[in-house]
Amino acid sequence: MDALGASAIPRSARPMDRDLLERALELAELGRPGARPNPVVGAVLARADGSILATGHHVRRGAEHAERACLADHPGEIPADATLYVTLEPCSHHGRQPPCSDLIIARGVPRVVFASCDANPDTCGRGPGQLAGAGIVVERGPADLERRALQQNAGFHSAHLRGRPYVTAKWAMTRNGRFATGDPQRRWITGDASREFVHYLRAGSGAIACGIGTVLADDPLLTVRGPIADRMAVPPLRVVFDRRLELPVASNLVRTAAEVPVIVACDHDAPTAHELVLLEAGVEVFRLPPPEPGAPCLLAATLRMLADREVQDLLLESGPRLLAAFHDAELIDSIAAFVAPFEAPATEPGLALDHPLVARALAVPGEPSGEDELHVALVHPAWNFPGAVPGK
Repeated sequence: MDALGASAIPRSARPMDRDLLERALELAELGRPGARPNPVVGAVLARADGSILATGHHVRRGAEHAERACLADHPGEIPADATLYVTLEPCSHHGRQPPCSDLIIARGVPRVVFASCDANPDTCGRGPGQLAGAGIVVERGPADLERRALQQNAGFHSAHLRGRPYVTAKWAMTRNGRFATGDPQRRWITGDASREFVHYLRAGSGAIACGIGTVLADDPLLTVRGPIADRMAVPPLRVVFDRRLELPVASNLVRTAAEVPVIVACDHDAPTAHELVLLEAGVEVFRLPPPEPGAPCLLAATLRMLADREVQDLLLESGPRLLAAFHDAELIDSIAAFVAPFEAPATEPGLALDHPLVARALAVPGEPSGEDELHVALVHPAWNFPGAVPGK
């Protein structure tokens, strides 16, 4: 049996299977900074009474897959009542690692329960099909855990099913929707806890993007700093949407381009004089092709280019104008909005509280983030992508 459609795989309704899949989902998250562009995956080997024999997760690209790490954690004979729980269907193809399905069969695992299917249409269902053909009982987890697993790897599924990265819009604002404090003595809107969490978001992203307005106003680095940086395999790309190629050579981004790559996305007719200077400084320039009927806009074309570079998650850290442009182009998939507990002068840049993006964020109850509140909202959940749940 080469492949199994999801509809051919029964779902488990056992409470113990739910608990152990949830544990596997927790383990998968440990690989967030290092695994990209691979999906984060966790695995648990347990007996029928729920006792855990081994655990594993995919630590970083090139390292063992979660199933292999888990089975290596239990080198002895696999009990006849054991189940391998994994958050993503076991692979059956050769990549940087050999097929996990071959190892599962060779080790004599009698039962496998997985949370979500592979987004890659070339491989989806092949691992489960091989396992079932070898006499292994194969089941899917509950539908709500499938949705959690799909969202956990939203970028992976987005790249395969939509041809573009999953875009998370992150911004910090005051209670009245301002993106700047208006106080020259206060550089940051949010506190230490919120800024630390932003580095976690950056570490899990293949690219971090902003607009030229943010560069000119704040001169950001857009790098991952702090302890989380040590767990990354490679730093995220840095992307500047700069239609007229105005990026200053003296900016932090250009000065550090040799250490962490920078790509500037500009219009097809942007002035060329500054392009050579940027190229000499190590900055890559992505110029939008001349317009044709039906051609994508600069934002969409840049996302396609990034997907070709295996960027699956884009963290958009921009000012209100670029945020609004992404929103108008329907390219924002999720929101992480930090709200500080004070107001700023209405003359400062920002978005109105009734702007659809802000309203969408504030409609979700905020979670404490130090003294701030973090509002997380899904605009395009991964389980709604076409083909995310094959055979549904």
